[in-house]
Amino acid sequence: MSEDKRNSKDAPWELSYGRDGAGFNGDDLDKFLEHGSKAARRASNEHLVSSHLSQWNYNQNRGALMQGIEEASELVGDLVRENDERPMHVPDNDLQILQVSLRLDGNWKDDLTLDKEALAHIFKTRANSALEHLAKLLVRVQDTSSKVFITGDLNAGKSTLCNALLRKRLLPEDQLPCTNVFCEILEARENENVEQVHAIPVSIAATVKEAYDAYNILDQTTYQVFPLERLNSLVHKNTEYSLLKIYIRDDQRPAESSLLRNGTADIALIDSPGLNMDSVQTTEVMSRQEEIDLVIFVVNAENQLTLSGKEFISTASKEKKLMFFVVNKFDHIKDKQRCKKLILDQIKEISPETYKQSTEFVHFISSEGVFMEDSNGSPDGSDPDDNDNDNENRREPDPDFDGLENSLRNFVLKKRSLSKLLPAKTYLMKLLYDIEKISLWNVHVYKEEESQLTSELEELAPVINGTRTHCSKLTESVDRKTDELVNDVYDFTKKRILSSLEVTHSDFPRYDGLSNIHDYIFRARQYIIDQIKSSVVSSELYAKNSTQQVVEEINELAKNELGNDFMSDRVFQSALMFSRKKHSLGKQLSVPFNVQDLWAPSWDGFLSYVTCGFQVWNTDVSTEHPKSHEISSRLGLSTYSINKYWTSPSLILTSRIPALALYSYGGVKIVTNILLYGTRFFSWQSLRKISTSLLLVGSALGAAYIVSDLPRALPINLSNNYRKKLHDLDYIHANADRISKEVREVLKIPTREVVKSCELVLDKKQEQKRKLEVKMQNNALSVDFFQRLAQRASVHREMVEEINLEVD
Repeated sequence: MSEDKRNSKDAPWELSYGRDGAGFNGDDLDKFLEHGSKAARRASNEHLVSSHLSQWNYNQNRGALMQGIEEASELVGDLVRENDERPMHVPDNDLQILQVSLRLDGNWKDDLTLDKEALAHIFKTRANSALEHLAKLLVRVQDTSSKVFITGDLNAGKSTLCNALLRKRLLPEDQLPCTNVFCEILEARENENVEQVHAIPVSIAATVKEAYDAYNILDQTTYQVFPLERLNSLVHKNTEYSLLKIYIRDDQRPAESSLLRNGTADIALIDSPGLNMDSVQTTEVMSRQEEIDLVIFVVNAENQLTLSGKEFISTASKEKKLMFFVVNKFDHIKDKQRCKKLILDQIKEISPETYKQSTEFVHFISSEGVFMEDSNGSPDGSDPDDNDNDNENRREPDPDFDGLENSLRNFVLKKRSLSKLLPAKTYLMKLLYDIEKISLWNVHVYKEEESQLTSELEELAPVINGTRTHCSKLTESVDRKTDELVNDVYDFTKKRILSSLEVTHSDFPRYDGLSNIHDYIFRARQYIIDQIKSSVVSSELYAKNSTQQVVEEINELAKNELGNDFMSDRVFQSALMFSRKKHSLGKQLSVPFNVQDLWAPSWDGFLSYVTCGFQVWNTDVSTEHPKSHEISSRLGLSTYSINKYWTSPSLILTSRIPALALYSYGGVKIVTNILLYGTRFFSWQSLRKISTSLLLVGSALGAAYIVSDLPRALPINLSNNYRKKLHDLDYIHANADRISKEVREVLKIPTREVVKSCELVLDKKQEQKRKLEVKMQNNALSVDFFQRLAQRASVHREMVEEINLEVD
């Protein structure tokens, strides 16, 4: 047998586990079984079977959790879409993952309330965060490696603990804060067994999350390479680097002692800056816990748990039931029992599951006393190959730290289902519980709202009918007022224009004799035209005043019925009515003059004239002083002053003096003839002689009567002519219609406002009814959705709950 073969047989057989299961470094299974005694072979077989069974259980659980994560993501996605379409109700308590909490000025405000839409909007952000967390959980469950996150408050001894677990002075230690940059420590086998530091600059990735996304070990443009000796200075450069990937060889210890090279699973240690270093670093630490599998929270025994530490643990406990608590610098405490009680009480409050298993997960140590090699591989910097076994022998045993180390190895390597998969299961259970709770809460609220909405609709129906009837009566009342005013204005205008021509001749301009007859005719015609136009103006004025009054009545009525806001911003200005040009027919009022218009003889007037008023006194002839000037009146001289008769002798013709003169002349002559001729005067021959004289006297009396009647005849004839002209032009109706239409147009404004306001009031009621009906329809859809969602969440939660992670 050759020396190589002998050495090969003497070499130990190793069983290792990778991403695809277990494997051997020997040639085949038979050779392995031939190695050692029968008891060893039996133990090896049992270990192999146990390992395969454990791996099978792990794979089964992992597959079930991956399916649960995908189903939970679908449920949350449906919840977000429902919330976008119909904002939902969010319970204000009893939620663990999807709880909506508000923090103002660093203090929790329990009494702060938001409306449904605002709360639903905030809930969407929380639900989207849950979706992102589920995506990270899926990546973590699929990843066979384990990430151990070491965090804690400033100067708690995180780097010291990390060095102690590695048995290597790798990270700098000092009383001042040392680690300002996130450091991930991995086995050098992932870097071709070369110990290096890969620093990701902030110019490439500003945050740790971006650094993990950007980092590619095969692409050296994504990082800068440094030797381990530069690590002491690199950890302080948080303004230059966002993440340090540290590759070291952990091959100085056997696999059962090494944490990184354990032969079972790939493990990465992540050392973080202190929680209370600054807000940016604290936020980074908070966000990193979502992407790691196990948290080791380092507590300074002198300070206990701070507010920032409690907040981190509360956030992390949403998915991590179990966390390691390492109380460092415990040897500095005098009253150790009191310190233990205080810290355990704090842990009990924020992580009850960890408290229940505190013997395994809560450790009180002093990591400074742990024996460690320096970065060169030996305690004193000598060749690490010298005195290989002396290092272990020279280290004094530390049962507290050994207990921590054994518990950590046992939990991470032997209980991989718990350490790797339990956070995912815990998060899923809490999330599915929240979804079910939210669904049942919404079903409860919507069903309560349904009865309330039904009651509101029943109460609203008679209100709408009453409003409709009320508005109908109001508009009818306004229309009735409008029609009454329009008809009244129309009738008033017709009567007023007609009455404008019903004037006596005494109302006309004064007659100044035959010498001024032309001027008198013009003034008489103009007087009639002015009377007609004045009647139109007075009709318009009446329409303005009446419209003003009716508008005020409508406004008052509408305000009483619709509220004081009705037309409160408008003022009615009646002066703007009829501001347009007058009716065009006014230009056509001119009537041509006819000579016949100068006389209008009547028997009453003629008899009154020829009898000089002794038998028939014409009432149309006006006298100013019938009592005091009886003689002047009898003579017909009371119309003008004596002076006027003197300056205008032709005015004498308007008096009875011409008739009296004729009577005097004729009477004297007749008396003279009777006295001269006696009875012969009454003979036929005598009468025939005087007939010519009588005819002349009668003609003269007739002519005198016509001339004296001219001041009366002309106004009468002109009035009749203009009355006929108005009839031919349909002037009265045209103006009455024009004025009444203007009134109707003006009244349309308040009428429209009344109708509009009534429609607005009715529309508000109808809109309120429509909203209630739409809300009922949406509530019915939401109830159906949440009932189905609650059922799905319950089924999925039961399936996840049945995943047994206790069996390894």
